[in-house]
Amino acid sequence: MENLVYIPFLVLMILFALLYSKGKKQYASFVNALDKKEYSLKDFMPVGFSLMDLSRYRYGSNLDRLLRRQVAELYTAEYQEFYLRVIWAQAVTNAFLGLLMGSLFFAAMGGDPVMLGVGAALAAALAWSAFADVKNKVEKRHLQVAVDLPDLTNQIIILSGAGLTLRGALIKISNEMQMDTPLYRALGQVVEKMEHGSTDEEAMDQLTVACNMPEVRRFASVVLQNMQRGGQDVLIALRDIGKELWDGRKAAAKRVAEETSTKLLFPMMLMLIAVIILVAAPAVMGMAI
Repeated sequence: MENLVYIPFLVLMILFALLYSKGKKQYASFVNALDKKEYSLKDFMPVGFSLMDLSRYRYGSNLDRLLRRQVAELYTAEYQEFYLRVIWAQAVTNAFLGLLMGSLFFAAMGGDPVMLGVGAALAAALAWSAFADVKNKVEKRHLQVAVDLPDLTNQIIILSGAGLTLRGALIKISNEMQMDTPLYRALGQVVEKMEHGSTDEEAMDQLTVACNMPEVRRFASVVLQNMQRGGQDVLIALRDIGKELWDGRKAAAKRVAEETSTKLLFPMMLMLIAVIILVAAPAVMGMAI
């Protein structure tokens, strides 16, 4: 009777092995294209790819539409379908591993049914972590863009005031400010499209896709509307935007500071507990003697 508690774990392990062997060769090109640092469990992801294919999921839900927008920002629109499948495969793989751990806890606790509930909750949490990770990456990206956008606006104002057209200013900034940040990488893609014959509308659309934020959309709209016209109206509009963006940059810097202080809170608590133990231990030992 005691051996029966291992049945859920053994069944899941056999299913895991079958799915892995089925998907290992079929999805080798998918898995090999992923960065191990970004996807630490990528070696197990053939299981997720296999299950998603077996389910015949069509990737048409509201969540999928949101993920497509987020993935287009992180990895460019050309790769959004690939990374959409990767994220779902990661979520399913995480969930399967959670179920495996839950079934192992079930066996270790002598068949306690509560452990099955714990396993299901763990599977759900691990699956959702794959989607939450994408959201966190996008929020971090938006924060970096919010910091860089005021500087970009100021540079455009200075160069436009010196006589350059907006198009010429964007090209000059991209060529001279080769910074490895999301905004300047997106600007490089915009300029590349311009230099390869794309219209201004097509090029600026690349910026709003890569940095899908209200501030960037407004900035791109003002730049696009005045790309050919130039004149003082453009500078006035950009100065107005620049003032708002500087306020946004201050708010972004404040959020970064708050996040840093929050991250430091847990280590500080551990240090405090260690100090209390060091101080209290001799007194407790003396009382015991």
